[in-house]
Amino acid sequence: MPEIIRFSNDLSYQATPLIPLRQYPPQRLEPLKVVHVPGGYREGSTNRAINRPEAEKLVETVVQCCNGDQYDDKTMGVIILQGDAQATLIENMLLEQLGAEEMEQRRLICGNPYSFQGDERHIIFLSMVAAPNERIGALTRPADQRRFNVAASRAQDQIWLFHTATRNDLSEACLRRRLLAYFENPITQISRALGQEMEELRIRAYHANRQIEKPPGPFESWFEVDVALRIVSRHFRVVPQYPVVENKRIDLVIEGTKSKLAVECDGDHWHGLEKYEEDMERQRMLERCGWRFHRIRESAYYANPEQTLEILWHELALMDIQPVPESSPNQSDATETIHDRQSQKTMPSYKASEVKTPTNIQEALSMKQSQLRQLVIEALKTRPNYSCVKDALPGFVLKQLHVISRGKPREEFSRKVNKVIRFMEKQAVIRLYKSKNIRVQLIDSKYNKQTEMFG
Repeated sequence: MPEIIRFSNDLSYQATPLIPLRQYPPQRLEPLKVVHVPGGYREGSTNRAINRPEAEKLVETVVQCCNGDQYDDKTMGVIILQGDAQATLIENMLLEQLGAEEMEQRRLICGNPYSFQGDERHIIFLSMVAAPNERIGALTRPADQRRFNVAASRAQDQIWLFHTATRNDLSEACLRRRLLAYFENPITQISRALGQEMEELRIRAYHANRQIEKPPGPFESWFEVDVALRIVSRHFRVVPQYPVVENKRIDLVIEGTKSKLAVECDGDHWHGLEKYEEDMERQRMLERCGWRFHRIRESAYYANPEQTLEILWHELALMDIQPVPESSPNQSDATETIHDRQSQKTMPSYKASEVKTPTNIQEALSMKQSQLRQLVIEALKTRPNYSCVKDALPGFVLKQLHVISRGKPREEFSRKVNKVIRFMEKQAVIRLYKSKNIRVQLIDSKYNKQTEMFG
């Protein structure tokens, strides 16, 4: 799983990171589990050190897992991060509580990291051993790094870390502390998803001269941009140009908590039989690793986007890939909270059609401030979380009016909208806040009190 291999990538493979090809299995196990044993203590020293309470808790957990339906047919292993005596202690306890037959069936062995060199198990249990009742030395040598790299990368599905010492007990430079810190705050996002850049991307896609302008990175075509924007508008988490193997990427990956769907955007431009066969071979390889693919033809999409994507929405539902809600305006605006979706049903509506619609930029510039305020409200109500980048708001207002403008007239219109924004902020109809950029958000709780002013 990506969360498991990430620690080893950061520790030992930063220049040439390992890329996990496996897809999330249905109802996957939580990849990283950490168990604190506060009553633990260390006995013995160096290679003969043991931590009996930690061993007892680990064995108790192994037995519980063996009795759980989620762990049917899962192989297991126990790796000790200090010495060898703890491995012997745990193995004897497991023989007593599980029995040799169950251990053989699970391929369950106990040892140090090198006991698992070149070997893997579905589930790995780590015992740190170190405890604050004795002096804890710092593990910092290259040999220690190799041991921790092996220990942290032997699990395929799930890895448990049992520890008595906390981060406060461990040296900043110690590999134990680094491993514990990762388990307590794992980096689950291995690829950068579309988020706060969505507003800028929408604006650029809307105004771009696609005949001469290239799409913004990492996208390889404007077709990919359009499909990604559609998917994100449904509040799904999308990763463009998702890396899978060396120099190979998937156009778009839609990520859920339990699975991912690969989306390939097939442009109408023919790249040749060799390129097509290469793409199909890569897809077959990834499908053997559990990936599922959905392909979208460019001609079909632009002929009828809604109908073309209906199949995609249905497939996402079957895979239980759900939209990802966000609860804070400081987080990505690519999604909205459940509360926001519910509040849209009760929030007062205002129809932009009630404003006399200008037909060009000059007529837009002659609009009254009260009319602009109404259009600003309507524009914000169409955005996720009723929020957008401040500099993008004039563009959204013009888009509502179906007026396209550039240069000085556009700058003058932006100044008029900014003046309206300042007034509305003073009246507490909107608020400005800093995220990646300065953003504007409509405050629905104040909106009812202010509507009479905008008539």
